[in-house]
Amino acid sequence: LGLHLRFVDGDHYALFQVGAAKLALQVARPAGLDLPVADDLVAPTTERGASVLVAFAVKDVDRWCATLKERGVSISREPADYPWGDREFSVHDPDGHVLIFHGPSKGRA
Repeated sequence: LGLHLRFVDGDHYALFQVGAAKLALQVARPAGLDLPVADDLVAPTTERGASVLVAFAVKDVDRWCATLKERGVSISREPADYPWGDREFSVHDPDGHVLIFHGPSKGRA
C-alpha cells in the first residue's frame, strides 16, 4: 500500500502515512496514567457492539466545535489540549461511532 510507519505508541497505536494522507490504528483500552483520554469511547458496549473511530485533522478545533454545536450536534468530549500536542473534541455519530476533530493545541497553534 505504500504506507510508511511514522509513529508507534506501545502495543496499542500506530500512525502510517502515504503522501498527505495519514492512517492511525488504535486498540481500545481504558484510561490510565499513560493515557489521559479513555479509549472506551470506542470500546464495544452491549448497546452498540464494536465501534470505530475516525479522526479529522482541522486547523481550528474550537471553530469546528462551535459550528457543529450550532448545527445541533451533541459534543461527546469538549475541546481540550493533550500532552501529545493536539487539541481535540469528539462526537458520536447516530450508530455510536466516534468522530474526533483534532489540530494543534493552543500552545502550538
